[in-house]
Amino acid sequence: MQTPDKNPNEYLMLAREHVAMADQISRRLFRRYNWVGLDDLHSYAYLGLTLAARVFDPSRGVPFDRFASTKAMFLAIDEMRKDGILRRADSTVRTIDMAGVDIETPDPSSNQALKMLETREFCSKILRQINKQDRELLLMIYAERMTYKEISGVYHISESAVCLRHKSVMQRLRKNKTVRQAA
Repeated sequence: MQTPDKNPNEYLMLAREHVAMADQISRRLFRRYNWVGLDDLHSYAYLGLTLAARVFDPSRGVPFDRFASTKAMFLAIDEMRKDGILRRADSTVRTIDMAGVDIETPDPSSNQALKMLETREFCSKILRQINKQDRELLLMIYAERMTYKEISGVYHISESAVCLRHKSVMQRLRKNKTVRQAA
């Protein structure tokens, strides 16, 4: 994935220049994975930032901070999964007590799992119908749980502009016939 002409010192310097972004990413991760220590999350966030710097291609015309704000978080999550800190969550789990140890196993027959699957399909359908910028904004707000302030830093616009854009997207979705019928 690394570009062949990129010197390791280049991407390490790029990551060091944006170390404050690792703090933002670790705080976002902490909101989602609050059982993991903040120091550990910061380490994984910096690792994700370094990996994002490694694969960053400036010729694509996207600024590094915009690219890395999302990419680094997902790379950090991948690294935590590799290390066994996280695992992919199932929508519904059963707990089985075996010799005093609770083991969570998926329960695919539950109504909640079915409802989650239907909701995912519905959301996927809606996301395919909107443009890339609106989809990106909704994913940052709802999937990544980013604040308006964090998103404003990514897009280099004010927080109120992010709020207005979000409101506009939601109004357009509510007016969409498909959304009203499926809801």
